[in-house]
Amino acid sequence: MSSAPSLLDQCFDRVLREAPALLGRSLNATVAALQDAENQSREVAQRSLLARAWFSLERQRNPLTAQFPLRLQQAFQRGDHDGPTSSMGRMSDSSLLALVDDDSVNESLEAARMLQALLPVVEQSLSMVDARMSSLIGLDTVHAEKNPLRPSVFVRTLRDLMAERESDPQLRSLWMQKIVAPLAKELSQLYGQVALMLQQARVQEAGYRIRLVADGSPQSATHLSTRGWLEEGSPSERAGLTPSREGLDTPAPPMSLRMKDLARTQTPLQHEVLQAFMAGEQAVFDHPLDNAYFEQVRQELHHVDLLARLPQPAPEELEQERTRYRDLPAVERPARPVDVASPLDADQWGDYAAPHERTRVLLELKHQADKVSQAVGLDVVRKLVNQVSGDPLLLAPVREAVVALEPALLRLAMAEPRYFSRGDHPARLWIEAVAQRSFRYNDEFSPGFEAFFEPVRAQVRSLNDSGSVEAGPFASALDELKAQWASDDEAQEQRRQRQLQALNFAERRQELADQIAWEISHRPDLYDAPAIVLDFLYGSWSLVIASAELQHPGKGPDPFGYRKVIGHLLWSTRSQVTLRQPSQLFQIVPGMLMTLRQGLESLGQSPDETRTFFDALLKLHEPVLRLRRARARVDGHATALTPEVSESEQQALATLLAPASPEQQKPTPREQPWIGARELASAGFSETMPLTSSEASEAAEVVEAFAEIAVTTDADVNTDAVEPAMLLARMTTGTWVDLYSGGEWLRAQLVWSSQKASLFMFNSLGGRTHTMTRRSCEKLMAKRWLRLVETRPVMARALNQVVTAEAATEAQ
Repeated sequence: MSSAPSLLDQCFDRVLREAPALLGRSLNATVAALQDAENQSREVAQRSLLARAWFSLERQRNPLTAQFPLRLQQAFQRGDHDGPTSSMGRMSDSSLLALVDDDSVNESLEAARMLQALLPVVEQSLSMVDARMSSLIGLDTVHAEKNPLRPSVFVRTLRDLMAERESDPQLRSLWMQKIVAPLAKELSQLYGQVALMLQQARVQEAGYRIRLVADGSPQSATHLSTRGWLEEGSPSERAGLTPSREGLDTPAPPMSLRMKDLARTQTPLQHEVLQAFMAGEQAVFDHPLDNAYFEQVRQELHHVDLLARLPQPAPEELEQERTRYRDLPAVERPARPVDVASPLDADQWGDYAAPHERTRVLLELKHQADKVSQAVGLDVVRKLVNQVSGDPLLLAPVREAVVALEPALLRLAMAEPRYFSRGDHPARLWIEAVAQRSFRYNDEFSPGFEAFFEPVRAQVRSLNDSGSVEAGPFASALDELKAQWASDDEAQEQRRQRQLQALNFAERRQELADQIAWEISHRPDLYDAPAIVLDFLYGSWSLVIASAELQHPGKGPDPFGYRKVIGHLLWSTRSQVTLRQPSQLFQIVPGMLMTLRQGLESLGQSPDETRTFFDALLKLHEPVLRLRRARARVDGHATALTPEVSESEQQALATLLAPASPEQQKPTPREQPWIGARELASAGFSETMPLTSSEASEAAEVVEAFAEIAVTTDADVNTDAVEPAMLLARMTTGTWVDLYSGGEWLRAQLVWSSQKASLFMFNSLGGRTHTMTRRSCEKLMAKRWLRLVETRPVMARALNQVVTAEAATEAQ
């Protein structure tokens, strides 16, 4: 391959160009993770160690990013090999075995753990690079351990480089622990770019070699054998990969399959064969089926006829099993078992509710098959249906729907045996869409779930009745469901957008207000200002200025004179000055008060909320007012009059006039944005907690918003659960949770969180909104009243489990 060296060099160049930025972003995230860990740690020694770790990494960041590409280039030029590996196993796992066998990596257990944690994240994109890179370097089959860009090269290079820059093994260990997640994300994206380069260069994926060989009875059956995973001359190969010459019906050799087995309802397909089939291997799978196969199919059909004569479960028994755990809380119910052999309710699922009727469709289609690919395709469909039906994340009716849909799914395999390997196939998209939509619900008995599921149930019966071998009916059904869901979501989505706009505006306003407060704190006339005035300026008035500037960006830097009034306010509170210039104060105060009240009203603060400040302001102006009243009672020619003030009033005034302490002179950024009651009401918040940061108010939040939550004993609290802070760190926009509120468990979705992760907004069915602070979330999690719900792509996981060794192991 004359172009291979040039293209390989291009891949190396691309990686080396991306390496500095890739590592830089990973180190930034690592420093942040170490700082977060330091803030959350309660042990002094651990905090000190974490502080040393992030400070040292901060110092070494530039040298590490500068030297990383050079060290990678040296590793590429050396053609580092990780040592001998077993060729059995998944493509990406061979990199792990290679790394563990490398002497240099064995010196650091942390590096091995790092690779183990990294591999699952990069596996999908890495597998594409493994396949095409093996082809690029001249290999016929995939050899992940020979991929020059395998993760172990990056891990080993980074480990060695860190060891040179930092002598303390404890610090290096912390670095490697915290860099795993960001590095895995960066490498996954890098492998995706490399795979795209190779694909655009038309580099074909290396695959598996499959061949048909005769078994002990060459006249009646053939073997489907997989080659490429056994070492040359291995005991397994010597034991039976070659055909028997004695003509005896010996057991099938490892990784082989007889034609008769393809005719059964439960075919023992090895995962290597399935991998090759789903990867598009053609030669072997296009082989025609033989007479032994069709004879076995007829025997299997006769067995199904016998099963059909057996009594079926009564509808009452099925209903009793379905409602067995109905009285338990939704989050405590065990997953009801469902698989391809499960009897279903005929009233709900029609003619194919009985398992033998679904099996009959499978065998009749096998009897119509012409090629090995069609028979294997039918087996893949059944295996996938069985895999999805056992997914514990899905409610039992959703899993029943997939089982009931098996006849329609099987028919598609006759025209396109490998259709499930296509991520854009309508049947696969239909199942995935229904599964993802079902994550909105946690109770199969709720009216909301039944309203969602009835159209799904109707479509399952319609698709089965269509008898089509084409994907068109699935595409139409999916479009119909999406249109209905979009109509149902329209009103809620508009409401959600208003809520998000209100929260995003509040966050931007708070960020700008914090900046304005910082600017105010540097004013020269702020010296000796009373604390209550500074609190007002740093809090409410900064928000007023920020709100005006965000809402009226085209009206200049000070649209309504809100910044200008700060100087008047500070001057008016200095009694030692205003007593000498009372007339100037009387000219300033009316306009100043009007501006203050106008600004606070625009912010949505009621007079009750601001009464304390204005009462204090009136007392600050009281000396001048007393002076004016005194002047009115005496001769206007008097040059100096002192108003009479009681001792208690003088003490109260002195306290009020006391200048702010050094701590009070510095503004403190709020942990969460301030949101006014009017904004909350206009956004449609139905269940909102008070947004205060004090401990007393934080404790009241749970009581106020969850007043109807049942009281639990200490035994009800899962003390072994993951720390709430760690659970919160895993939450991102779109995360589903189960929330106990108002005496029921609600399925809610996180739709917004503040940049500081101090405020969260969830939406549950019916458009209900739940907004709470970080501390409230942690308290609810500690009580197990807020639980994260695991969600993931259903079809991709099922397909991966079907074609991997792990799925085969689980089935056994």
